[in-house]
Amino acid sequence: MRRSVGGVILNRIVVSEEGFTAVLTRLEGIARAPMTGPERELRAKFLPESGLSPSDVARATSRGDLPWNKAKASEYGVHVETWLQAVHVVDLPASASLTELLDRLHRAEAVVTLLKAGYSPGRNPVGLLTWEAPSR
Repeated sequence: MRRSVGGVILNRIVVSEEGFTAVLTRLEGIARAPMTGPERELRAKFLPESGLSPSDVARATSRGDLPWNKAKASEYGVHVETWLQAVHVVDLPASASLTELLDRLHRAEAVVTLLKAGYSPGRNPVGLLTWEAPSR
């Protein structure tokens, strides 16, 4: 019988918080790299081979207790709640494909910078992301 403390069982694979953190750290490095989309996907081919789907990894990003989220908040000098707001603004947990996951990982980093600067996210009538400047 497999047990995992603080982990998640996916497709009969036990994935710990540290495992998700390692995968996300590797994926974010690929998402940041100056490459085309197809080049990024080629570099990230380890993910399906690991037995994890992009949606498995994406869903894990919504957890405030995930060490990766804590590390990202610390990296940007914000509270975990602010980092998680960035994750949700770009809808990272809903990523269904590797392309979406890599794109949203990259966009979350841009969004947290705007949130830290005091900008407020919103949506226009057609659902596109908008930003309101901070009050001065």
